[in-house]
Amino acid sequence: MSSKVYFTRVANREPDEALAEKAAKLYAKAGFAAQLASGRPVAIKQHFGEKGTEGYLKPPIARRFAELIRKAGGKPFVTDTNTLYRGERSNAVDHLNLCASHGFTHEGVGCPVIIADGLMGSSQVWVTIDGKHYQRVPIAADAFHAHAIVVLTHVKGHLAAGLGGAIKNVGMGCASRAGKLDQHHGDVPIVDAETCSACARCAELCPGEAITVGKTAVIDKEKCIGCGECLAICPVGAVEFEWGETSRNLQEKMVEHALAVQRTHEHRMCYFNFMTHMTKECDCMGIQQEVLFEDVGIVAGDDIVAVEQATVDLILKKVGKDVFREFHPGIDYTPQLEYGEAVGLGSRKYELVEIA
Repeated sequence: MSSKVYFTRVANREPDEALAEKAAKLYAKAGFAAQLASGRPVAIKQHFGEKGTEGYLKPPIARRFAELIRKAGGKPFVTDTNTLYRGERSNAVDHLNLCASHGFTHEGVGCPVIIADGLMGSSQVWVTIDGKHYQRVPIAADAFHAHAIVVLTHVKGHLAAGLGGAIKNVGMGCASRAGKLDQHHGDVPIVDAETCSACARCAELCPGEAITVGKTAVIDKEKCIGCGECLAICPVGAVEFEWGETSRNLQEKMVEHALAVQRTHEHRMCYFNFMTHMTKECDCMGIQQEVLFEDVGIVAGDDIVAVEQATVDLILKKVGKDVFREFHPGIDYTPQLEYGEAVGLGSRKYELVEIA
């Protein structure tokens, strides 16, 4: 059975307020307000952006959705979870300070801003599933307890999953620290000793403190969390992953975490993918990234797999090539779509409804 996916085009570099209004039209056309219950908390799940980046979805978009949710009788709050790696988002205090610097304050978005997995990422609820990798997974407590979730996703590449879309936003972004760690477990990088210059930049930035440097960098497999930060920042390309197997496992684990979130919010989730300011790497990278092609538009629906498939298809049609394979040639991003459909997360078949 095909799902309806709603689509609106955007001009290149439209203002945030214009994007917010176009997304609001999709929200109204799809009738998402009917998913909300009066007086119940509704999470607006998005990425707040790492320090030094600018590709994340900006506060005016979250603010518009807060208005829509409040009008429907819900109690909106904007949320994300803490990161595995060291930095500005590894605990709720630093994370909220970063949010404020990016304009995500109560005044800026018109509702509370909450870090869903608590001070140190350990506030969680275990959800039972029947998966290939898990029988139960830990979900961030405040995401679990929200009555409904509106998922706002900035689409981009991802160095481990290939595609950073709604499935990554929910599956990894709604997991507690324990869930994130287990998703990455097994993705241990390899250092090419002949290429390594022993500059020690990887050791300085390793969130798991797993790297020591002598004549070459050495990674402690027991401490490594598999985040891929060393691969992203190595100036000489000495770090590699065996992506063929590890990326597939990571994607399947993401899907199973997303499935747990969906099953605890059945018929009370909707997804908005913003195909704007698209970059090679995730918004977690604390660097300015080049935007490699023009903006495409926004898609929305209540089937996360259909929304993701429509996203990939629309970008391919607009750009004329599979940009996610071009971003990361060694990674096949389709397992998250295939496995998502196989386990009942959603359907890759969809009916596209374009809204002017």
